[in-house]
Amino acid sequence: MKNDVWESKYFDAYDKILLNSDIYLVVRDFHVNSMRNCHIVLDSGCGTGNVTLELLKKGHIVYAVDNSKKALDILRKKCAKHSKQLHIHNIDAKKLPFDDEMFDGVTSMFVVYYMDDPKAYLREHYRVLKYDGVLALTGRVSSENMEKVLKSYEGSLRKRNLLSKLQSEFSIFSEKFLSGVKKAVISGYTFEQMRDMLENIGFTNIEEYPNPYFGQCYSLIAYK
Repeated sequence: MKNDVWESKYFDAYDKILLNSDIYLVVRDFHVNSMRNCHIVLDSGCGTGNVTLELLKKGHIVYAVDNSKKALDILRKKCAKHSKQLHIHNIDAKKLPFDDEMFDGVTSMFVVYYMDDPKAYLREHYRVLKYDGVLALTGRVSSENMEKVLKSYEGSLRKRNLLSKLQSEFSIFSEKFLSGVKKAVISGYTFEQMRDMLENIGFTNIEEYPNPYFGQCYSLIAYK
């Protein structure tokens, strides 16, 4: 019960901090815009639904997948107005219950480095992607420079005059962010290493895009 309360508080803080962060919003919008020509989209590791909601607003049909029930509870409330376009699955994204070539696009934002077998994860997403479908992916090179990222988040809150109001949420978020990401980054890869892995699976036309996370992360688009 105590863990459930803590998780709920963290996800609430997560949204309040990140949805007011300049660098986070740049990456979120990259993922949303990458799906602009896609009708049916898989949001893999969707979390609380920040990408999902923006996709729904633009008229996409979205399959939102995450292994956290608490995060999906928030997503469900956040996206309630768009329930007819939304399919929610509380599952592990390494094994998807979807047909081959089902999706026009797949978005995976800040997820792949949590996987103990990223190649299996990516191969499964290649399977469910239609021919000529697009993958938008943001990965992490390492868990270094976390303090720089937090400073950026803090600066965004200060710029919006929200730091005092959200001080408690920022403390909760910071504690989890610093300890959680450092422990959880299992599969840190450079863009070049990730490109090679994707090519080996069968993806083509892999291109890196600007990412504001201080050299810690990369964003890319690839095609099937």
